Amino acid sequence: MTGAALSSTPVTGELSRDGHLLRADDRLTKLHAGAGGTRGGIIACPALFGLVQIVSRLQMRLARALIVSDGTDNFELWVEAEPAGENVRIAILSWRSKTARNPDPSAKLPWASVMDETMTLNFDQALRLVRATGPVGDVIHQEDFGCGARHVVTRLLGDTGDIYLRDMEKFTAIGRSSTGLNTNNDTLLWGEPETSSSGEYTGYALYISSAPTGASVGYKRSQLVDPAFVFGKNLTPILHRPLSRIIANADTIGNELLGPVRYNYATYARDISNAARHLTALVEDLGDLEAVERPGFTTAPDRIELGDMARRVAGLLALKAADHSINVKVPDEAMQVNATAEFRRVLQILLNLVTNAIRYAPDGTEVSLDIRAEPDWSIISVSDQGSGVCAADRERIFVKFERLGRSGDGGSGLGLYISRRLARAMGGDLTVGDAEGGGAIFTLRLPR
Repeated sequence: MTGAALSSTPVTGELSRDGHLLRADDRLTKLHAGAGGTRGGIIACPALFGLVQIVSRLQMRLARALIVSDGTDNFELWVEAEPAGENVRIAILSWRSKTARNPDPSAKLPWASVMDETMTLNFDQALRLVRATGPVGDVIHQEDFGCGARHVVTRLLGDTGDIYLRDMEKFTAIGRSSTGLNTNNDTLLWGEPETSSSGEYTGYALYISSAPTGASVGYKRSQLVDPAFVFGKNLTPILHRPLSRIIANADTIGNELLGPVRYNYATYARDISNAARHLTALVEDLGDLEAVERPGFTTAPDRIELGDMARRVAGLLALKAADHSINVKVPDEAMQVNATAEFRRVLQILLNLVTNAIRYAPDGTEVSLDIRAEPDWSIISVSDQGSGVCAADRERIFVKFERLGRSGDGGSGLGLYISRRLARAMGGDLTVGDAEGGGAIFTLRLPR
């Protein structure tokens, strides 16, 4: 199965609230079958199953970047899911292949009798051993290649390996610790997840080093764990699950889905849900911050249409706008402006801009998304009818953690900073100015 950068026609399907695949396009059917699923059975891709469970519980439309496997290849999908009565409808808008590297069975391995320097074991996204470098000696066998981490680590470390496997399977960094791999020497083991330039997990690197007792062992900077990396890439996915459960349970109580409760209890539950959503947004911001500040961060170019992007954002934020009686105006469907930029990142920027406009514009006003084409640029702008941004603050507003003196409004001061970094990583820019008739206008320029 091959993957396209962006599906011209979405791949669609419908699942029951408990994850059974009720209907699917051919491509989704093949993915399900390749991953071991049966006709009408529970979807065989855990990431899709998890998204369906969340949408079913929250009864909200959600969009996520997911990584799935058909048993042979890995794929990165951008999926939109929405409630459909008792079921959940999904649309896969982006389908990019992330094929695992296959080891060369004829490769010659560097054999050694003693480990006196660092050995590196590289596992792919499915935690299969694909490469071993350094003095592997009698530690790694040819038949280990292609095997899962559980097989390799258990063979090397026995029952002790379970401690490390738990971290590897969660793509969590392993701090340096002693192992029983070599009784004659002090053996140290540590590891860290590997990521792509866009911050997605691509595999795991496990390091093993042995040296005489008391001798110092040198480590490369890349083998040390950066605290920002630990939070951005390790705690972010770990925190998402409990926060999602808090939101789901609080919404169940607050909306009285399981029966009536006292009014003040329902109010408390809604407060808990809102606080958990706020914390979720902060966690996502910190994860994005780590990604965009990583040296060499790049984005994947897709062919996108800005009018379509505007309408998607308006749909995703329709309920939030309705809560404030704000009308979100979008371009006419007949007007099209194409651009070259990563679909997921442009959607992220626009969601941030429109959310801010709804948050700070007066109730009952209008937020407009407009598109136009220039010789070198494709442009989409978001304007509101609020108080605007004074000239002195138009660069300051893009500074990390800057909130222009606002407090208690739920913002982190990271959204605009991250959005501008993403825009520039895609070869464009994000600026702010005065909207016609008052208010602020944020302009996103992207390469044509």
